[in-house]
Amino acid sequence: MFKRILFPTDFSKPSMKALDYIPTLKEAGTQEVVLVHVLDPREITLIASGGQGFLGTVPDRESEAQRRQREEIQHHIIDVRRRLEKQGMQVTVSTPVGTPGAAIVAEADATGVSLIVIGSHGSSNIRDRLLGTVSEYVIKNARQPVLVIKRDTVVEK
Repeated sequence: MFKRILFPTDFSKPSMKALDYIPTLKEAGTQEVVLVHVLDPREITLIASGGQGFLGTVPDRESEAQRRQREEIQHHIIDVRRRLEKQGMQVTVSTPVGTPGAAIVAEADATGVSLIVIGSHGSSNIRDRLLGTVSEYVIKNARQPVLVIKRDTVVEK
């Protein structure tokens, strides 16, 4: 039923928790995973500025920060891809640039997936506390079913 699924990730704990659910989907017929990491232009700008924002930048620092960020993302993608391939999945990787929610929905449509499996931070403002802004956007705008894996919550006594 869910032969090809889309797994968007920012490599956070909630996202990696969602990755843990994919082997169960293999038992339900999933054969291919489209692994998506969206490069948010807002983050790219911050990285390019060396974290200094509007205060100015140093060109050497820009390229060093960009290089480190690119390498870190590549390592994460390789790790997740290997993990999925060890579970017998075919993996396609996509790293679109854009607003995360919109890019995820567009990628789901472009690749013809039958399910989106997404982790939820639930750490933004009060309205979005239960889900998170990206997962909420995906739920509201995706044409495919969306499986949302909520982050772990700690209940203090």
